[in-house]
Amino acid sequence: MIIKLKHSLFLILLLAFCACKKSEFLDKKPKTNLVVPETLDDMSQLLSNTVVMVFNSPTLPFLSADEYYYPSFSDFNSQDISKTERNAFIWAKDIYAGEVKIPDWNLPYQSIFYCNVVLDQWDKLSEGLKNSSQGKYVKGWALFSRAFCFYNLVQTFSPAYDPATAGSDLGIPLKLSSNINDNQKRASVQETYNQILKDLSAAEELLAGTPLQAKYRNQPSSVAVNALLSRIYLSMGNYPKAAEYAARSLELYNKLIDFNSLSQATDVPFDFPNDELLWFTGTSGDYYITSAISGIADPHVIDLYEQNDLRKFIFFRRENGQYFMNLIYHNYNQGGYPFTGLAVDEQYLIAAESLARDGNLPEALNRLNALLIKRYVTGTYVPFISNDKSEVLAKILLERRKELVWRGLRWSDLKRLNKEGANITLTRNLGGQTYTLPPNDPRYVMPIPDDEIALSGIQQNSR
Repeated sequence: MIIKLKHSLFLILLLAFCACKKSEFLDKKPKTNLVVPETLDDMSQLLSNTVVMVFNSPTLPFLSADEYYYPSFSDFNSQDISKTERNAFIWAKDIYAGEVKIPDWNLPYQSIFYCNVVLDQWDKLSEGLKNSSQGKYVKGWALFSRAFCFYNLVQTFSPAYDPATAGSDLGIPLKLSSNINDNQKRASVQETYNQILKDLSAAEELLAGTPLQAKYRNQPSSVAVNALLSRIYLSMGNYPKAAEYAARSLELYNKLIDFNSLSQATDVPFDFPNDELLWFTGTSGDYYITSAISGIADPHVIDLYEQNDLRKFIFFRRENGQYFMNLIYHNYNQGGYPFTGLAVDEQYLIAAESLARDGNLPEALNRLNALLIKRYVTGTYVPFISNDKSEVLAKILLERRKELVWRGLRWSDLKRLNKEGANITLTRNLGGQTYTLPPNDPRYVMPIPDDEIALSGIQQNSR
């Protein structure tokens, strides 16, 4: 994050290596005045820091979307939550209300800084080390992680991608160096996406042929790069490219979990790692409402699931008449907060939607039905069949909402679909007052934190 980069490089990297459980780097060099990763092993350990590099996804998209609710005003009023959490729920214009050190901004930029430290130090290596398999992997890893963070930031703090206005819409500051004096103004949305795609294009080449790690799913692979590219192109409305990269991802790896094999008697139904997990990331623990024990699912979401749809009992647990969010794709040892990474099911849905938009309905339905048959009680799922493009697309989008619940993707989908004319209005009723968020409202773009504006002078978003 830009604001914290004003601290000394020594202190930042000291904390990085202390937080990395696998690293004994400080024990080896305890008296240096400047702690920097010098070897490929050092760089790998820095990128393996789960505290910084994994739990860094923005939480505001969860807090503002239509997947959870408060049953009553007294429930809302009695929660010991921050002003930001309260204001995000009702889509207030002044969302932070004076609160500073906003993790949605700071944590991704902290991760970007670590990636830039690795990339800058990597440039100093010998050509032999750069061209080694480990050298290529380390650089690809840093580029992949930086692209992921840039993407999460632009999804949160910028408008939905629109090719007609992307060149003038405000994107994010693109920090491409670990130089703490390299202050950047906000790039355009187009420039931001160009940089993200540039990073991933390089990562794709460097990580080509890299298999999915059996154990360490916070380390990138060739399939993860393609999966992230498909997500990004979908958010840009570039459906041919989204279909292309989803197909590449599924060609490399396409295992699905049969939900009949999962227990419905636990709030942690998934092993870690599991067959569908491609890349593990999550939110931080800074906001209470996104914890697995506190998020009450909106009844309108629960009503979307049919009785034989096992997702109703795997993704949620019922307590005292309410449905609460379960942990998806991880367990408490990996943090009890929402999963925001990449998984096989998302690739099936991206492929299905993109193919349907291109008019290839048979193949779109093949992808959709292949996923859904694994989600229903054995023998009860009837494959969906239709020759009507609008009907097929509506079904795929419905299943996308049901399958990808509580992963931070709903907010991005609302922005994208409303930009294309879906005309979705969000409504909350609280304490006798109705709050609404119309399609394409400026409040779909989160404000830059006030302390960042004061420090860097970058332009604020309109709310």
